[in-house]
Amino acid sequence: MSAWKDEDLENLYQEADFDSDHAEVKEIKSSVCGLVEELTNFIASEDSLFENSVIRSGSFFEDLKVEGPDEFDFMICLEDLSTDPGVCKETEILSRPIRDPGYIDLQVTSEAHRRKWQDYISEQGNLKPDELLQTFEKLVKKAVKQRKRDVLVNIGPEITVELRKIPVVLKITWNGNKYRNFAIAIDLTLCIRTSGWPETSDIRHRVKREHPGYEVVQEAIRGGHHLVASTIGETGQPQPCWRLSFSVAEGIVLREICKDPKLIHKMTLKLLKVLRKKYEDDLCLFERGHKQGESSYVNTIPWEFHSYALKTMFLQEWFEYPQDSYWSKDKLRPRLIGILQRIKNSMKQKDIRSFWVPKYKLFNFQARNTVLITFPVFKLSTLINNLREEGNCLEQGVISF
Repeated sequence: MSAWKDEDLENLYQEADFDSDHAEVKEIKSSVCGLVEELTNFIASEDSLFENSVIRSGSFFEDLKVEGPDEFDFMICLEDLSTDPGVCKETEILSRPIRDPGYIDLQVTSEAHRRKWQDYISEQGNLKPDELLQTFEKLVKKAVKQRKRDVLVNIGPEITVELRKIPVVLKITWNGNKYRNFAIAIDLTLCIRTSGWPETSDIRHRVKREHPGYEVVQEAIRGGHHLVASTIGETGQPQPCWRLSFSVAEGIVLREICKDPKLIHKMTLKLLKVLRKKYEDDLCLFERGHKQGESSYVNTIPWEFHSYALKTMFLQEWFEYPQDSYWSKDKLRPRLIGILQRIKNSMKQKDIRSFWVPKYKLFNFQARNTVLITFPVFKLSTLINNLREEGNCLEQGVISF
């Protein structure tokens, strides 16, 4: 693959971008949000424990989605456990060999709430995320069957519901004019809103008052964090737990720093996403099998180069180079190279950290079986070399390689 010219990058961006203001895209958004509202209202009426508020999150609502409106993310917040401070207490998971503050147990400390939630509390006093998710999935399926079809307009009659490792995923088909027989995934992530900010986060100390992003980071901290119900732990294997989520805080920061059309923050992220999509088969990790005596690398893991990993590395690049001068249109290559290099370095060091809580590993190599990184590291090196311009490798703001 030869070095990319500026027009190649422009073509890639055109491939990534879509008209979010198109009338049908707005219609899809309105219909999806209406469907989610109808389902969650039914769920709350069916089981009072699942009275909820809905948070729109993820790339579509951050205006960072690429290629089309094919995925929507919603956080479904359990209000009874979220309203009052002190109802729940975060505790460390004692049984795991590798400590990771991003994965925790959760205990209901209020006696009144313990009585209400007793069917979902273990003998150790922990709130059971797997059983909550199973009930939530059943409620979503029941809500789908009871939906009012006349309000769905272009949404096809078949809606599938499946509990994945974390979200309950709805799959629908949209039949419009521009988007015909168009598959859409709707992720419903069950969560609890917490009061305060986690002690394990060092973001208050890292972002000083003189940093250009100080005010938006303070706003993000006020936005708080959530605890997400998960069926898997840091090993990637079944281990019910609660995971720290900074989706709301992240959305606040991304919307603020990507709002200036004269700068390349949004373009950079969208280009990275289309590169990930274009070369995802070459960017997979391979994990050794978990069965006894199994020596081959049998588990393919595309997650490391996931959208969330891109956003994390993007935020780290922005944190180090926050001034607008580093994000002018002539700095597109340095920023792309810088972020790809961060991903490559993190993978080589097997140390992929959260922007908000550095000890929280987005991919915990230590907790997993042996993971082969050769292929994605090689592909990232190739992408970086294709982005370099001859004689322009040490431009200001570029990490030296």
